[in-house]
Formats: sequence, structure tokens, C-alpha cells
Amino acid sequence: MTDPLRLIINTQSRRGRAQLSTAVHALKVNGVEVDLLAATSPAESDAALRAAVERGAASVIVGGGDGTLSHAAQVLAHTGTALGVLPLGTGNTFARSVGVPLDLAGAARVIAAGHRTRIDVGRVNGRAFLNSAAMGVSAHIAQALTPELKRRMGLLAWPLVGFQVLRSHQALQLELQLPQEQRRVRTHQLLVANGRYVAGPLVAAPDASVQDHRLDVLALGGNRLRSLLRAGLGWATLGSDRSQSTLRLETQRLCVINQNGPTAVSVDGEIIEAARLDLSVEPRALWVLVPPGFDPQTV
Repeated sequence: MTDPLRLIINTQSRRGRAQLSTAVHALKVNGVEVDLLAATSPAESDAALRAAVERGAASVIVGGGDGTLSHAAQVLAHTGTALGVLPLGTGNTFARSVGVPLDLAGAARVIAAGHRTRIDVGRVNGRAFLNSAAMGVSAHIAQALTPELKRRMGLLAWPLVGFQVLRSHQALQLELQLPQEQRRVRTHQLLVANGRYVAGPLVAAPDASVQDHRLDVLALGGNRLRSLLRAGLGWATLGSDRSQSTLRLETQRLCVINQNGPTAVSVDGEIIEAARLDLSVEPRALWVLVPPGFDPQTV
């Protein structure tokens, strides 16, 4: 008889507390016995993850949103312990990027099958991220979103808060330092993506993936909000905006300096304050449980 897998559920995530028993049942139905931790803080989750790594666990299951999963990646990156994903957040962006079904029954079947693959991990100022780091409108929206609003409205909370943020938003004055060039950009939205998806179902770039060993950098629009809205609409509906209103770069390393000082930065939906971002990608740094035949270009 195999030992039960460690299951860590963030009870502060959108559906974490309400779905505890459902998650355990879905795994048990698929033959996965678990040792449950209902975590109430990142420190509690981190301690459990480190203990799993130290005892050589083949995998550990984490239930929560994208912020919870990126915290798990901080501990599990460059270890042999694979991350099993139970999507219990608002956008569940990372689950989409690795093909994990958004329903608990489907996610449990993926975990039970036990197929593993390695994916890239992004770093921003030393912190791991799985999906994206962003400055500008999206970060200020994420900053304004309350847990209660996300719990009640889900993805609909974003446009509701977004209209309020847009009315007073000021363009960023950024310096982008890449290995081979340097650029100055004025924009209302900078996005640095590790995977294909950002903010739930939105696609950062059609050919991006968590296994391409690169970061996709997008500056949407210019100094005027009108150009942001035009670029954002094209990006959201077509996967990317090929017009002059969007700057797109691909790189493994990037430094971003905001000339106006510290500002909100959204890292997988969690907010930090910074004037300088040192970003990089770590290829094949994290083992993840994925569906059989997983292809990041088709999810």
C-alpha cells in the first residue's frame, strides 16, 4: 500500500474552504489517498511543502489559486517533487497552461494518472512566478480587488473594477534593458508572461508556452488610454495585437525600471511594490502532473 499524498489546500482561496470535502472525495474516487492540510497562511503551506521535499515525496497536491501555486513553485522548483494542481482560484490561469481540467473531478483524474513533465519557472526579483508579472492597469485592478469581491463575482470582478481604475490611470515611463538592446516605453500596461495564458482564459501570445524557455514581453498601447483600449481589444480577441500599438519582445532575461518610482506589480495575481524588476526564466525547473499526451501548444 502506497503512502497517502500530501494535499495542501489554501482555505483563503476563492473556493478553498467550500471545496475541501469535495476535493478529498474526488481524489479518493480516483484511487488517491491523501493527507490533508487545510492551510490558512503561506508560511503553513511552505512548511508542509518543504517537509514533503525533505522526505523525498514524488509529488504533492496543492489546491488554490494562481498565487498559491506560484508560492508552491518557489519551494518545489529544482527538486524532484512534482506539483499536482487542484484549481480552486478565480482565473485558474496555470491550470489552463498545463492542460489540467478546471473541474475537480477532471483534475483528480490527472493527479491519479501520475504523468509528469518539466516546465519553465519565471523569476521576478528572486520570486517565482508561473504565469506573469505585470505593471500598469492590470496590477492596479488586482490591487483594488478584494477577496470578497473575487469570491462573489469571479472573473466578472475584473471589468467592474477596471472601469474605475481606467478613469484615473497614468501612463508608465519604463526603461527596458534586454541582453542585446535597451528601450524606453510609455505605456499603460506592461506584461511579462511565462506561459500561454494570463488572467484566466486570456492568451499572452498564440505560440507561447510554459516549455519554450522564454519570456514574452508585451507593452499594450502607448501614452494614451485610447491606444491601450485598442491594443487590449485586439490582444484579448485575437490572442495578440500585431499593430504598431503593441510592442512584443521575447527574451530570457529582462530588467524593467519605472522612471516614476515604485508602483504596483501583479505577480500571478499577488501585489508587490517595486520600481525595478529583474526578470528571468528558469527552463525545466519544475515538475508538474499533467494529462497524458500533454502538448502546451494545444491547451
